[in-house]
Amino acid sequence: MLSKHVAGSFLTGKAEVTYTILRIIKFFVSLCINCRYSMKLSRLSALAALMTGISIFSLDAAVKDLPIKTINGHSYYYYDVPSKETVYSLCHKLGISKEEMIRCNPAVADGLKAGMTLFFPVDGDNTEGNADVTKQDGTRILTHQVEKGETIYGIATKYGISTESLISQNPIVREGLKSGQSLTITIPGSGVKETGAENTNNTAASQPSGITGYIVKKKETFYSIANAHGISVAQLEAANPGVNTLKVGQVLNIPVAGQPQVATETAQQEPNSTADNRPDDSTATTTITEPADTVQSQTLSIAVVLPFMLNEENPSKSALRYTEFYKGLLLAADSLRNNGTPIHISAYDTEGSTSKVKDLLALPELKENRIIIAPDNTAQLAALGEFGRQNGIKIFNTFIVKDESYLTNPMMMQGNLPSSQMYKKAIDALTSRLAYSTPVILHQNGGANDKADFITELKENLNANGIAYRELTIDAKLSQSDLKALSTDASYTFIPTSSRQSDLNKLLPGLIEWRDENPAVTVKLFGYPEWTTFRGETLSNMHNLNTIVYSRFYTDDENFRAKGLENKFKQWYGAGMEMAVPRQGLLGFDTGMFLIKYLKYPAARYDGIQNGYTFISPDDAEGYYNDVLYFVNFRPADVIEKINL
Repeated sequence: MLSKHVAGSFLTGKAEVTYTILRIIKFFVSLCINCRYSMKLSRLSALAALMTGISIFSLDAAVKDLPIKTINGHSYYYYDVPSKETVYSLCHKLGISKEEMIRCNPAVADGLKAGMTLFFPVDGDNTEGNADVTKQDGTRILTHQVEKGETIYGIATKYGISTESLISQNPIVREGLKSGQSLTITIPGSGVKETGAENTNNTAASQPSGITGYIVKKKETFYSIANAHGISVAQLEAANPGVNTLKVGQVLNIPVAGQPQVATETAQQEPNSTADNRPDDSTATTTITEPADTVQSQTLSIAVVLPFMLNEENPSKSALRYTEFYKGLLLAADSLRNNGTPIHISAYDTEGSTSKVKDLLALPELKENRIIIAPDNTAQLAALGEFGRQNGIKIFNTFIVKDESYLTNPMMMQGNLPSSQMYKKAIDALTSRLAYSTPVILHQNGGANDKADFITELKENLNANGIAYRELTIDAKLSQSDLKALSTDASYTFIPTSSRQSDLNKLLPGLIEWRDENPAVTVKLFGYPEWTTFRGETLSNMHNLNTIVYSRFYTDDENFRAKGLENKFKQWYGAGMEMAVPRQGLLGFDTGMFLIKYLKYPAARYDGIQNGYTFISPDDAEGYYNDVLYFVNFRPADVIEKINL
């Protein structure tokens, strides 16, 4: 049994999803794969519940002139924010300080937005939320102060409610948790059905009738837990195979006496209250039972073996990016939870060490996976590759672009189109688009000339296809005189030899000016993956010139799919993805979406939000590589078209 794992699973319809992670610390956000957010919750009623946790202060008469709403038995002054309202102007209008406004409405800390409804408690109608109140039916109402590093899932689990219920009571958390926020927590008593979502996935009420989950407390034993639930120790052990010792915070399956055992969902434990929010080193595995009709060999099992660096006090940016990748992967698993086949995702921390990877390879459970996602270390990838070869397990490499072990290892999946194939595919696609346009290669004295290999291959292709091209050399910024040899009533596709933004900025203004002064000429620009990161004036000029670039991946942040996933990521984890290229959360999501489908249908093709996957095995290779390449067309009027070649 692996001593540093925390695991969870759930059953939705016909599809079970499980996941495992080595250890939770403050930067490794609780993994709420068994959470599903209801988008039909009552924002006003839940926000009112939030306000019951705010202490009373003296409100100015202007606030008391506002209309009043009674929500969940409490009265609140409310104000609908119009367009162009500012915090300063509203504070002045209501006669309150910014601090008082934020105290009642934490979202205001990020600025006012038109359409927001602000609430202020009516004096004397706010006492219940400041204490732990227990009603006659056993329902508890209490206030929780959000601390740094806490998550929606972690807080919900701490109080034994669903994330949907927590959000229903406090909808402001949809915008992310903030340290110092006051949340109202209502915990249903016995016989009281928890409210907040129709499809609750992690509460006792929604569990199968024959099983429930139980979190182990300090000094409890198998005997004391079994006795408290009216079952035998043998029944408890049978429901939790492989659990030999109990640890505080561990989740056990508790069979209901007289009921058949079925698979259960198990809630992931909240980090304990030590100074650094780490569980102790003896955190144990939570074992899940399989449904009687589940065939293990059909499970879509994926292992993630990456340097999460859980042994570090302060995680590096690299470790955080791998964590973000994993979070995106879990979102994909949640999206495909109803695929009809069990999904099992496990995570292992390599700690950046090849010796640790070799230790992990000795774990029997690693052989139960059908695909392993490998880290960005050549030696570790080689060790995993050999492990995959010996055990018939596919090794998915998405982090080492130049690795060529797919050529000799039939189990290796190179997640990136190899550079040689990328050049060929991009050039073939470009050549097919030059029927009525003359390519013009632009050399720059003093320029980077970092695409010389691409240009050489391009010229060979143009010559082989009988396509005439021009070459121009520019000393500094491109001027009209540099283009005097070109006809002013023809069509040209300009291709620089440098990918650097500083070099590109010396070309674009001159090309735009020349085109504008010669209405009969048609000008297009062709470029490189690095250009997808350019912003500001450079990007505007690229749009102006109808620029096409080739790239293995691309995401338009304004695309509705990208926005939707970003919002879901914030809801699950309390903060958005890092603004990097590529975005690791999107990479994890696209990878998960593809691999889960691939395990069911090996010929699957996936065109993702950022990355796409179509694996082929060429004649000169035993393994596979991803054959996807995009043309990204930055068209006028800020239109972006992503074309899968």
